[in-house]
Amino acid sequence: MALALDTWRGKIEIAENGTLVVARGDEVVLKLTRVFVEYYGVRFPTLRVVAMQRDDTSLRATLHTARPGLSITFQACAKADGFQLEWSAPPTIHGVGVNISKLPGEFWYGMGERIIQTFPLSTMPARSDPFDPMDHANDGTLNIVTPLWLNRAGAGVFVTDDTGELAIALKERDDEWLEILQRAPEPPPSTLYEPPPPAIARLPLRVLLGENIRAAHQLALTHLGRPKTAPPRELFERPIWTTWARFKMDITQTQTLQFADEIIAHEYPRSVMEIDDRWQSAYGDLDFDAQKFPDPGAMVKQLHARGFRVTLWVPPFIQRESKLFAPAAQKGFLLTHFDTGEPVLTRWWQGFGALVDVFNPDARAWWLAHLQRLQILYGIDGFKFDAGESNFIPRDVRRSEAMLRQRYADAYVAFVAQNFEWTEVRCGWRSQARGVFFREWDKWSRWGIDNGLHSLLTQALTLGLIGYPFVLPDMIGGNAYNGEAPDAELMIRWTQLTAALPSMQFSIAPWDFGKATDAICKRYAQLHETLAPVFQECIAETLRDGTPMVRPLFWHALDDARTYAIDDEFLLGEKLLVAPVVKPGQTARDIYLPQGTWRDYWNRTEYNGAQELKNYPAPLDTLPLFERVG
Repeated sequence: MALALDTWRGKIEIAENGTLVVARGDEVVLKLTRVFVEYYGVRFPTLRVVAMQRDDTSLRATLHTARPGLSITFQACAKADGFQLEWSAPPTIHGVGVNISKLPGEFWYGMGERIIQTFPLSTMPARSDPFDPMDHANDGTLNIVTPLWLNRAGAGVFVTDDTGELAIALKERDDEWLEILQRAPEPPPSTLYEPPPPAIARLPLRVLLGENIRAAHQLALTHLGRPKTAPPRELFERPIWTTWARFKMDITQTQTLQFADEIIAHEYPRSVMEIDDRWQSAYGDLDFDAQKFPDPGAMVKQLHARGFRVTLWVPPFIQRESKLFAPAAQKGFLLTHFDTGEPVLTRWWQGFGALVDVFNPDARAWWLAHLQRLQILYGIDGFKFDAGESNFIPRDVRRSEAMLRQRYADAYVAFVAQNFEWTEVRCGWRSQARGVFFREWDKWSRWGIDNGLHSLLTQALTLGLIGYPFVLPDMIGGNAYNGEAPDAELMIRWTQLTAALPSMQFSIAPWDFGKATDAICKRYAQLHETLAPVFQECIAETLRDGTPMVRPLFWHALDDARTYAIDDEFLLGEKLLVAPVVKPGQTARDIYLPQGTWRDYWNRTEYNGAQELKNYPAPLDTLPLFERVG
């Protein structure tokens, strides 16, 4: 027994065992190869369909599982952009999931940031459990993620509702490559006499059907949203300078001003001086440490006079020693324990602290007032907002509204975007509509896709495809953590890559590596300024329809199969092709040019596209860069 639902977008067919095939015309674009339930850690697959019914726009089915006596329900509805699917299990079941196959020669993209950032996503097995925005989870999940997957055939899979906690697995088996499991929501606190209401495990998926992957991306943005405004123009045109990687927590007023003077003396362009951790007397005080910053107002005036905007690093944590802890706790502005009503102290990388309850409008207004006080008193232009990921949200908090942990990130980002222009964030779940810079997670000072230089590019490509076009690629040269520091070669190649990305951010000083390194890095900071008109064209496209600023090669070469697996080149808009060197010791590299005519940006030599340039010269002072002709 099989049943099909046919629409102008495509056709979905459910087989006797509950598996699904989605086709567009004669082409199969998606296979859901297994449906299962999770019961105390054991997976029971569906065995057969025992009842079906269908009308013009929907079909329904009951499926028996391998656990005796257990059935689940399935419903498919035709939508303008594809199909809405939903599987629901009885209250005794902990989760319901599906496996999606990887078709022969198929590539998949999406999901979000990972420590080891492959592009395409389907080139390496991985696991995210739970799949939430995370500050460096042990399974590699990072801080900006979204339950969206897109394939080369133009199909997309999108989890439409947060009905519980997601777990994702990418497998080596092509027939079960992507596994999506959504568990029943955690019940609210209860007592023996007031048992919690039954929690239903259900998995709602939207299957998006576009003519190609670019069209599928556009369909996804109708659900996720896209920004209507962009960050300030200056942040795209000139580098941000931040104190963190160079000074860490030893930053002072004197060092900040000396750093600014060095930047000016070495004639680097500049937009913002970002004063990072630790400028506060205590985390959450929202006031300067008087010993380290004796006259912050005078410092800000001097930085303004030197051509810098000034921003301050701020996390949402308030430590118990902070002068604002007691009043915030008394007024109920912190996340509290459901039993005691006391502020919940969560562990973060600087100890323990309570979290501002960004779901509470009164708490947001209170926090905003203290941040604006800093701006008024000292002339601060904005803030670098850190953290906000799910792993910092305790599971036993009293909830001011129905709150899954991943929703804290979106509420936090919404607060930032609504109130600050000169700003950045580093977390996101369904925050695609916010027109702020989303910073990639702290990079390590190394070369590879394992959170090094190469991952800078693969993350930027991934974030663009899941709807985050305004990418801030962390600090040039990495953060110099745990004795791992960049050398001159890494600094130069890192600077070259970020020069062609939407924003640059320096902290480690290029001049510390000698005059030659300094001269090359300054040249590429100036190139970033030169590319300002290209950035503005890209921004206009992004605001019009959500097109990424940083685009994979296939974006403008959809019929060219070779472009779909390339992870070390990208397009900046439609006009520029960038082929950075992301491996140590290379002074030449292979470069693939898509169809068309391309001109070397530096020597003006023209090449026909749809070919690979073997061992193309890329000496240390050169970023391979090509302009599309015509």
